[in-house]
Amino acid sequence: MTQAVSNPVTILIIDDHRLFNDGLGLMLADVPDMRIVGHVYHSSEAVQQVEKHHPDVLIIDFNMPDIDGLALTRQLIAQLGQQRILILSMYGEARHISDFRKAGALGYMLKTSTKEELLTAIRAVARELPYFDSKLADNRQFSNHSDDIFLKKYKLSPREVEIIRLIKDGLSSPQIAERINLSQHTVDTHRKNIHTKLGINTVADLVRFALETSI
Repeated sequence: MTQAVSNPVTILIIDDHRLFNDGLGLMLADVPDMRIVGHVYHSSEAVQQVEKHHPDVLIIDFNMPDIDGLALTRQLIAQLGQQRILILSMYGEARHISDFRKAGALGYMLKTSTKEELLTAIRAVARELPYFDSKLADNRQFSNHSDDIFLKKYKLSPREVEIIRLIKDGLSSPQIAERINLSQHTVDTHRKNIHTKLGINTVADLVRFALETSI
């Protein structure tokens, strides 16, 4: 058994995806110089939990319902002062990274990173050093021009675009939840937000929109 160090980096994980959140905690549990002090599954609880635990590093998911990762980063820093924030994301577009830099995040990592890459990022951020995934050096490999159009024109999040495509493919909310490892409640919340942003009321309208725009 690995012996813990006397002053480990304390970490709070903020991610509505419970399987990923808990799995990340388990993955880091055997790292001697790190200690998970809490898990936050609802972004609305983040400020309270940060005030309670005073973690060295906050690991925040890019995509969350209610308060997304960018808005949450801004809120935490505005209310609690500068925080050592590491963003985990599936998206490598330069504009997202720039937004988080401006908001005050110290690090940005892709969820496809290895455990060792993540540990390196956590240790850097804990020392208040910026750390951005090396795979982001050439952001063109992550760029999706079609997605950019929908994100800008319709104010859709990357997760919402993903869900629209799955709905177009005929998947129900429970099936989507299983496919992308979210709760059905979270998927339903995303669907309501999509309907509001697009000004539509039915699944048929949404499918028609998806077909007409080739999303």
